[in-house]
Amino acid sequence: MGQHVYRGNLAETPLPEMLYTINYYRVPGVLTARDGERSKRVYIKEGQVIFADSTDRDERFGEYLLHNMKITQEQYDRSVEILKKTGKRQGAILVEMGALTSQQLFAEVKNQIAEIAWALFNWTSGEATFEVGRFKEDEIIQIQLDTHQVILQGVKKMNDAKRLVRLIGHKDTVLEPTENALSLIQKLPLVPEDIKTFRMVDGKRTLVELCAAAPGAQTDAVKVVYALMV
Repeated sequence: MGQHVYRGNLAETPLPEMLYTINYYRVPGVLTARDGERSKRVYIKEGQVIFADSTDRDERFGEYLLHNMKITQEQYDRSVEILKKTGKRQGAILVEMGALTSQQLFAEVKNQIAEIAWALFNWTSGEATFEVGRFKEDEIIQIQLDTHQVILQGVKKMNDAKRLVRLIGHKDTVLEPTENALSLIQKLPLVPEDIKTFRMVDGKRTLVELCAAAPGAQTDAVKVVYALMV
């Protein structure tokens, strides 16, 4: 069994910062977030997100596939019937039915896990617990999502730009690049606009000046700045 090593509140310490701390120490474990009756778990191993699950019915694998039109309603209903009779995983059933190929199954599991994790970035309340240990070692499909990339893409999906400004400091905060900034951005899937925004971080411009000068929407610039700061 694992051991609880961290317990925090998402209102005080946002998910991106929790994930970065976990990644920094390279400890395997599961991050569980709870807010009322809903909960999500993100499993981490050697700096990679390897699995995620959710109590939200809409985030179950079959519902995810149906919502994204990867399978038909008929295929979904048939797979549920077989699942109830056999107890097999729905993904495996869909492959056996010919609704998905093995390659498509892996890709969709990876996408679903990423979306479960990214949905957590907009939680502004709830308790988060990190438990050390090795979990999901027996999963048939093991994915590997780099935590730095999960943070970047998750922050880009955050809706409240004003909250991000508060997390950075305030609109007059002046930022400068760290010594390892160049090596870091080489590991991230930054688009050209992100890189241009990063290059404007010079230790002179305030946050509001940086965002005004950055290409694209100012809210996008705030997200990139916060993600890189984390």
